[in-house]
Amino acid sequence: MPDHSTIIAVSSAPGQSHRGLIRLSGPQSWEMVRTLGVTLDHPRQLTRAHLDFDGRKLPCLVLGFRGPASYTAQDIVELQLPGNPSLLDQVVHRLIQQGARMAEAGEFTFTAYLAGKLDLTQAEGIAATIHATSQAQLQAAKLLRQGNLGSFSHQLVDALATALALVEAGIDFTDQEDVVAITPRNLAERLADIHRQLTDLMANARSWGALEAMPRVVLVGPPSAGKSTLFNALLGKQRAVTHEQAGTTRDILAEPMLLSRADGSQVEVMLMDIAGLDDAANALDQNIQKAARQSIEQADVIVHLGKCESAADTIRVRPKMDIPNMHEASEDDILPISAKTGMGLPQLKRAILAKLGDRGVSIAAEKLALQPRHEAALKQATDAVADALQYVQPQVQQH
Repeated sequence: MPDHSTIIAVSSAPGQSHRGLIRLSGPQSWEMVRTLGVTLDHPRQLTRAHLDFDGRKLPCLVLGFRGPASYTAQDIVELQLPGNPSLLDQVVHRLIQQGARMAEAGEFTFTAYLAGKLDLTQAEGIAATIHATSQAQLQAAKLLRQGNLGSFSHQLVDALATALALVEAGIDFTDQEDVVAITPRNLAERLADIHRQLTDLMANARSWGALEAMPRVVLVGPPSAGKSTLFNALLGKQRAVTHEQAGTTRDILAEPMLLSRADGSQVEVMLMDIAGLDDAANALDQNIQKAARQSIEQADVIVHLGKCESAADTIRVRPKMDIPNMHEASEDDILPISAKTGMGLPQLKRAILAKLGDRGVSIAAEKLALQPRHEAALKQATDAVADALQYVQPQVQQH
C-alpha cells in the first residue's frame, strides 16, 4: 500500500527533447514547488513561471490539479521545462531535498487505481500502452485503457446480481403475498443471455499472446543485393543503414510493418532485414551467419532477392530494376522490383499477404485483446454460468 508522501518523477521520454515534464503527486506537491519560487493560484490553468534555481531564473510552464479532481485523486503539479536530462535530474533532486520521494515504476497509476479513479483493466491498459511495440498492441491497449472490458464485466456482474437477488427473494420471502418468485423459465433466459454474451466476447476477442507473435517476413539474399534498401522502402522510412559496400548489415533489424488488404482492413507483420548470406571468414562472421539462418528457419514468409530454390513460403524478387542493362530477362515466377522508384512494391505487399493467408495480426478497431488473467476469469465465469443453467433447465421442463 502506498504511503501519503509526495512522489515525483520525470514523466517525459528519456533523452534530449525540446520540452521535458516533471510530475509530483501528494499532499505537499503545491507547497514544494513554491520553495522554487513558483506560485500556483488557480487549478487547471497553465501558468508561465520562472524557477528560482541556484540563483538563476529557469523558465517553465506549470499546471496544478487539486485532489480529488485529479488523475491520482491527490494534489498534482506538472512542471514543463527545457528537455535537458541533466537539468530535469537537478530539479528532481532539489524537490527531493524538499521532502519528495522518487516514484516507483507505475506508482502514479497504482495510486489512481487505489483511489478508484481507474479499474484494474484500465490500469493494465496503461501499462500495455507503455510497453507496446506495435500498432496492434497500441490499439488493443487503448481499448483496455478506455475501460471496454471493465464496462462489459460490470454489466454482467450487475445482471448476475439481479438474478441472484430475485432467486433469494423467492426463497426468503415466500410468506409475503406481494413478493413473486422468479420463474425457472425467466431465470434460465437471464442466464442464457449472460452465457451468450460471455461466449460471444471470447469468440470475437483474441489472445494478447497473438499480438506479440506477429508473423515474420524475412528479407534474404547475398551481400549487396539491396535488402536494406528494400527494407526501408517497404517501411516507408530510413530504418536500416545502406551502402554500396558489402556487409553493411551485421545485426538483425526488425520493425513492424502494416499491410492493407483489398477489403480495407490492415494487418501487421514483423519485417526483418538480416545479413547477406555468404561464406564466413572468421568467428564473428560465423555467428552473424548463424543468426541469419536461424531467422530464415523461423520465418513465415521469405522474400528472396536473387536466384534461389523456390519454396512454398518464398517470394522471389529481382531487385534494382531501376539500373539499366543490369538484369537479364526475368523468369515468370520472379517479381521485378525497384526499392528506389517503388516499382513492384505494391505487388510485393500483395504477394506477402497472399502467402500469409489469415496469419497476419489484424488492426481491428473494436476487437479486444485478452491477457491471460482476463481469459482465465472469463472462462471460469462462462463455465459457472453454464453449470447454473444445467440446474435450472430441468425446472423449466417441469413447469
